[in-house]
Amino acid sequence: MKKQSVVLSMGNLNLDIYIKTDAIPRPDESVDAYETYMGGGGSAANFSVAVARLGLGSRFLGSVGNDQFGDMLIKELESEGVDTRFIKRVSHERTGTVVVIVGLDGSKRMIRYSGANLGLTPNDITSDVMSGVSHVHVALGRVEIIETAKRIAKSIGLTVSVDGGTPLARKGLDVIRDAINDVDIWFMNSFEARELGRSENVVRAAENIASRVKVRELIVTLGSRGALLLRDGEVKYSDAFKVPPVDTTGAGDTFAAAYVVASVLDLDPIDKLIFANAAASLKVTKRGARSSPRLNEVIDFLESLGYAKLANEVLNRLGLS
Repeated sequence: MKKQSVVLSMGNLNLDIYIKTDAIPRPDESVDAYETYMGGGGSAANFSVAVARLGLGSRFLGSVGNDQFGDMLIKELESEGVDTRFIKRVSHERTGTVVVIVGLDGSKRMIRYSGANLGLTPNDITSDVMSGVSHVHVALGRVEIIETAKRIAKSIGLTVSVDGGTPLARKGLDVIRDAINDVDIWFMNSFEARELGRSENVVRAAENIASRVKVRELIVTLGSRGALLLRDGEVKYSDAFKVPPVDTTGAGDTFAAAYVVASVLDLDPIDKLIFANAAASLKVTKRGARSSPRLNEVIDFLESLGYAKLANEVLNRLGLS
């Protein structure tokens, strides 16, 4: 590429506090933790860091409190090369916080305080925020934010992806259909697909969703089983890479970021899935939501597993070979 593409992500920026344990306490009971740690989180912010680490320009739009945690989180994004100029500061709420309970198998449970994240409004989404951007990603379940971002992005010829998570899925297709229609890429996990598609069979659920909502690509992540893509009525599937899990927090955000990077680079659909699965697999071997891999790690990983052609294609399209 002659010029570095920039991906804008919008949504939550949180302080994540992690507690690693093998038990959840009952009322009035205490249990021991094996480890505690903290760091930046929020799906959209995790996504923005992963994009930057994978070689594209990255910009973030969100809202944090006018407090020390907000200062810390913005500095952390800036240290990763993320454009933070449009982050909103609010004084009436504290910065969003999430307590993440991590099991010994790497699984997670989360307790969320949205706080200042709710300060992000449709009025904060402007053409100035999208100036110089190639793609817009909304990692948020708020319909009004998705609708506004999609409308402005489409009016200036940008592609759009959405990862609304469980909050969006629980609203149901009748509520969210207008907001999602004409989105280029819609990410969801298998639980969300079954919830929206009203089927325990994930493929059938995805097909049910696609029959009611017009999206170019519907992606369902399947955890340790990989991911599937539904496009033009055809299902494509890619296995996950087998790695020892340490912490799965942020794996879906890493997958989405890598898939969007591969889409901006115009890779073939199955190559996009493989590249995204590789990045997400590397992420789960490290603790914390922001432990997504850097480009050289993904390239080395792909080459070690016989995907040298794909690795070279990514480097070529980034202008790095």
